[in-house]
Amino acid sequence: MYPIATELKVGNNQLDSYLPVRNKNNEINWQFVTGLALSYALKRKIESYNSDQFREDCKIHMQELLDEPAFWSVLERMYFSSKDIFRISPLFLLFHAQFVGEKINSGSTADKRLGTLFANLMGDFSLRYPIQGQLNFIEQEMLNKLNEKIKLLGKGPFAEEQSYLPYMAKCFQSDLEFLAGHPQYLLQELTNTLRLYAFSWCAQLALNLDNWQDGAPKSKSLFFILDTEKASSERDKIKRFGYKWFTGQCEKLFPILSALEVLQVKGERKRPLWQVYQDCLNYPDTSNQVLDQINDYIQKFISREERDLPARERATDLEGAFRQLLSVALEQFQGKKTERAAVNRKYVNELENQICTDFIQVRGRAGKVLVLNQDRLLLLTNLTVGKNEKLRLHELLRGFEQRGFYLDNQSAQTLVAFYERMGNVERMSDSGDAVYVRKTV
Repeated sequence: MYPIATELKVGNNQLDSYLPVRNKNNEINWQFVTGLALSYALKRKIESYNSDQFREDCKIHMQELLDEPAFWSVLERMYFSSKDIFRISPLFLLFHAQFVGEKINSGSTADKRLGTLFANLMGDFSLRYPIQGQLNFIEQEMLNKLNEKIKLLGKGPFAEEQSYLPYMAKCFQSDLEFLAGHPQYLLQELTNTLRLYAFSWCAQLALNLDNWQDGAPKSKSLFFILDTEKASSERDKIKRFGYKWFTGQCEKLFPILSALEVLQVKGERKRPLWQVYQDCLNYPDTSNQVLDQINDYIQKFISREERDLPARERATDLEGAFRQLLSVALEQFQGKKTERAAVNRKYVNELENQICTDFIQVRGRAGKVLVLNQDRLLLLTNLTVGKNEKLRLHELLRGFEQRGFYLDNQSAQTLVAFYERMGNVERMSDSGDAVYVRKTV
């Protein structure tokens, strides 16, 4: 396959893949997104069947099953009036995102973009169906009734994208499998897990944009403090690789990802920038056709008057051409008072407000910092320990880092104190290697 589009057209900047936000209309219904993600993970769907219809079917079934049909009114109050029916099994979350055929029946464009993100993090991975839980007789009968309406999803409605961050996809799949082994915890924490990964995905994507020449990305340092800590300006890693580092990299997302769209082959699965570059390097191109094509595009791109970009020499190799392509993509948005810069800033603001807001706090003179509160710390801990009984502290912190969350030594000490209050730590000695952390599930 030819590694890039056969015709590189110079036009308006467009973004159609990898980033789940646009410069406006990004309100997210996380309940809907949770149903969508679970549906894709199970490869199952509920089609044109709402909770009111389910209630009526349960009523008929239970009145036939029970010796006292009048007992249904008690069950209705217990499970339906209180909405406790949605706390029985994760399968009831499928009601939140319904399908018509292979198409999603409702939800905003922003919700569906997040669905695409999680679907491509899963790839070919799927959870075993059905998810087993500890149900009483009545609840099992209701679940059996629901199972009659659950159908195979098939391929699903999402555009295919090769994972930009394979290491994060591996963690995400492992964490979903762990949650599925604890159905009540899955019910409680699936939405929070998705919010955790939506943030970390966008942050790690931004931090990895500059490393396209190095092959598949690796987790990049991004430092957080615990919400109980003070944000001291003397914390070097927090200062250098915290919020300012993150938001500065986020300003590259729209320019670089829109430049990547130009290179994608129409009708084929979307590829990350690092993969496109590798494909170009590996293409048997003795006539330098790919290099000439990118050079021609760059020259046309900078000749547009409205971009106000300086002329430059044609690149002599592929790496130089890619560097030049990304350089002009970024330069067109520079100049704080330009219209293009304002559009790019909207992307960053929408990302912070819709995806990242729970992880950012303003701390007086220290300004904005990245923060993990106690609920997210416990969730992150349980996901990282996963199927293990316990992990050594340094193994746990490496697991945090694979998921995009870094803590400096001071935060790590505060974390151990937090675990000791929780009662899920075993300290064999004063050495950090001898501190073991258990999950709380």
